[in-house]
Amino acid sequence: MKKLSIVAILLFFGATSIAQTLTLNACKELALENNKRLKESQLKLEASGKVRKNAFTKYFPTVSASAFAFKSSKNFLDIKTDAMDLPVYDGNPAHLETATQFAYVPPINIQTLDYANTAMVTAVQPLYAGGRIRTGNKLAEVNEDVTQYQYNLTKSEILVTTEDYYWNLVALNEKTITLRNYEKLLKELLKEVGDFYDAGLVKKSDLLKVQLELNKVEGNKLKLNNGIDILKMTFSQHLGIPYTENFNVIDSITTILPPQNYYTETDLALKNREEYKMLNKAVETEELQKKMTNGELLPQLAVGVGGMYLDMIDQDNTYGLVFATLSIPISDWWGGTYKKQEHEIKMEIAKNSLKQNSELLQLQMSKAYRDLTESYKQIDIAQTSVSQAVEHQKEMENNYDAGLTSLSDLLEARAIAQEAKDALIDAKAKYKINIANYLKSIGEKR
Repeated sequence: MKKLSIVAILLFFGATSIAQTLTLNACKELALENNKRLKESQLKLEASGKVRKNAFTKYFPTVSASAFAFKSSKNFLDIKTDAMDLPVYDGNPAHLETATQFAYVPPINIQTLDYANTAMVTAVQPLYAGGRIRTGNKLAEVNEDVTQYQYNLTKSEILVTTEDYYWNLVALNEKTITLRNYEKLLKELLKEVGDFYDAGLVKKSDLLKVQLELNKVEGNKLKLNNGIDILKMTFSQHLGIPYTENFNVIDSITTILPPQNYYTETDLALKNREEYKMLNKAVETEELQKKMTNGELLPQLAVGVGGMYLDMIDQDNTYGLVFATLSIPISDWWGGTYKKQEHEIKMEIAKNSLKQNSELLQLQMSKAYRDLTESYKQIDIAQTSVSQAVEHQKEMENNYDAGLTSLSDLLEARAIAQEAKDALIDAKAKYKINIANYLKSIGEKR
């Protein structure tokens, strides 16, 4: 990581004269470190992890605290009684009606309960919730798995795009070399024809033909350099680094392994595809959603403990509580039946999507391998064309030196050889890119 940071710093100060060249692996590391899409996927993955951890807390008691206080403008208890005489009770109920002695009770006026302060803490532990807590945790785990697959898919796409930019830049660099060599040959020929012209051995039109071909090369150099600059700008943005003209890649397209080195059976490769894993998780999600609906229709049982403090009527007390709750969703059974049927239909849709898209994924793998084999054969064809074009060029050069062919034929032969070399470079770059695309199609992580 320190080495990568040093590279990034050097690229940032790209105005220096040191050429900044990166390997393919260094480009991949920069792309993964700085790509904004991948950072967004990483944040989503972290968020899904928090959702899973939150779901796990549902296994534990729910603790809550509450407090309540009031002060009233009037007393809630306002009791008034008149004065009265109460018979004295001697223990015999029969004497109450004929009592001769009475006790005087003065009038009573009670005014109280104009305030109250109370606080309560409770802890409730669900004993049975229809399996919804367990199902909810599984749903959170599935969501995290899907987010991980999406992250992996984004990462794979970024790496393939990195290889695409990388090998195209390598190809343009190699075309620059072949064009420079072609230009060198033309300049040597221009000097030779110029000497012949000065000696009166050739016509001026021959000299002009070489000069026109050199002008064409200058135009091609301009287009090629502009293409390289634009590609470097785009590549730098993809890597998340400042653009500098000193930025370049280090490889050349030399190692070419046959397609058989990368081949994997589609049935085996299918299980490695992130899309296939997500399709399976979609089926699992619908199954869990159905279980969640079933749980909503089942009784819910919980027990709890609590403590309460009560300050009222100039007295304060604390109380301990133990309680249990049982909830039966009777009225939900009717609508819940249709909801269960809805999830059964969605399960069938998810299973059908899994089957259909699995076939499409396998077709995609087959096509990617066909593209790979085709591009490999194109390299053979291009190499044969280069050999034939170079041989034709040498023959034309020998014939020209012997005075057996015209200058136009020589220029044409060299132009054909130049085009053949460029075609070979394009074929090799395309093959490298197709390797990356095929490995992505079979779910191989690079």
